[in-house]
Amino acid sequence: MAYGTFTGTGSPFYEVDSNVADIVNFAIQLGRPLLVEGEPGSGKTSLARAIAYELALGDPVGTPIATTVKSTFQAKDLLYRFNALRRLQEVQDPTRRDQARYVYPYITLQPLGEAIRSGRPNVVLIDEIDKADIDFPNDLLEVLGSFGFDIDEMPAEEDVPSLAAQGFGRRIQGNPHQRPIVVITSNREKQLPEPFLRRCLYIELKFPDDRKTLTTILRKNFGDDAGTLTDRLLHTAIDRFAAVRSAALQSGAQKPPATSELIDWVRVLTHTKTTAEQLEAAAGEVPYWRVLFKTKQDIDAHERLQSAGATDSRAV
Repeated sequence: MAYGTFTGTGSPFYEVDSNVADIVNFAIQLGRPLLVEGEPGSGKTSLARAIAYELALGDPVGTPIATTVKSTFQAKDLLYRFNALRRLQEVQDPTRRDQARYVYPYITLQPLGEAIRSGRPNVVLIDEIDKADIDFPNDLLEVLGSFGFDIDEMPAEEDVPSLAAQGFGRRIQGNPHQRPIVVITSNREKQLPEPFLRRCLYIELKFPDDRKTLTTILRKNFGDDAGTLTDRLLHTAIDRFAAVRSAALQSGAQKPPATSELIDWVRVLTHTKTTAEQLEAAAGEVPYWRVLFKTKQDIDAHERLQSAGATDSRAV
């Protein structure tokens, strides 16, 4: 099965421009992993879901095979797991001792390993790779390059019985003609190794700076309730949000409001039945603006900006 073409507009919850869609399609054609960066809340994880949805991949459709990387992860943690503790316990159990003589019953494939073995079209999401040790990306790169891996803990003599019992042996070799679409996200907490970067195709998701795109994103995320959003309310909300975001960026906010905060804030506006007229009338105060910030530091900074603005107004 060949993958279809990703347009970036075919999902009911997501929207990206044609430049991003082009890079996704190039990565699919070249069999390269996608490295996706962008500020928190910009939709990095949702991009993997949108690809799976639009290309009708996953079970259910739109569900990537996902793993969130931890600081203790090694590359093999995405491939397989050897439950040594359970084996040790069963060695001491007379009823399980015969099985415990072997390693293979205690090996289970993990998301990337299963995706490689199955050879089925799919989307694999490796989330927040920058949390891991510096060796992790390079070790992962070796696996993605050869599209195969060895289960080091499994003795060679257990290859045949493991194949019979579990459908895989010591060596897992994927189908090079049907690679999963691998989406790797990073929050830039640390610099990734250059060899790893060279093998990936890169996408930076930026905050949309046009009202039309933001309006489309909001309507998509409201689903069946999108009819309750008037153009006037959306346009006013986007303009007010843009002012808050601009002030946050200028003040060096730790977490400037992004797309996810905009969606949550507009949900609050609809829940509280705030109208476009009320938004327009509240020129100096954005209703429920605290929803847009995630840290006390950023809330305090915005409060100071608002206080300064009010003081300036009174002085005039």
